[in-house]
Amino acid sequence: MMSSVITRKPLELGFMYVSKKDAYLFSSTNVPVKIAALLDDDREVEITYNPKYRRVHGLAGFYRKHNAQIGDLVEIEVLEPLKKYRFRLKRKPIEEKLPSVKKPGPSPLVGPPINFRGLTYAPLNENGVIFLFSKVAEDLGITIEGIQVKFPDAFGKRYERNKGYPITIEFEYRSGDYERHGHPKEGCDLIICWEHDWKICPIQVIELKSLVKGLSSR
Repeated sequence: MMSSVITRKPLELGFMYVSKKDAYLFSSTNVPVKIAALLDDDREVEITYNPKYRRVHGLAGFYRKHNAQIGDLVEIEVLEPLKKYRFRLKRKPIEEKLPSVKKPGPSPLVGPPINFRGLTYAPLNENGVIFLFSKVAEDLGITIEGIQVKFPDAFGKRYERNKGYPITIEFEYRSGDYERHGHPKEGCDLIICWEHDWKICPIQVIELKSLVKGLSSR
């Protein structure tokens, strides 16, 4: 028993390749020879074997009849001593696609639970500080008129006794990040942070970590 996988060119031109190790089963000559082929319905036909290219020609009708596709397998059984060749087409097995399982990604890093006005965990970065500030801005009497990518981060008004005063704000995770980021000591009225670690800070600081403890969580 030998076999050959159907590829594009053999399918289009109606032939099959014979492997080098199986070539001896067809002919020892160097010229094309006729061989007796039994197709899978035992109908005997003559087809041609070309030893130079190791090709069996004359299979176009066989391929059409069985709607052969690229990837299908042609199996050949050599019948001795009559030296006939029985051809069968074996359909390429359909690969069963297993449902893809999404691998769980790494667990997100979160801070300690605070459960404060829709924020479950404490901030771990400046973005978290900005989000938390939005929850307490009214408590602080601050309205934001604009947020920008350049220094300072935000500007607006701070209300005292029903009078609004212009204010500029820089958000930081720690107050000391202001200095570490190289921001000037002028041009900013207020640092809003989660943790105040800059003990000699020349700018007013609001530490949200301590502030939320004295506010209603709802």
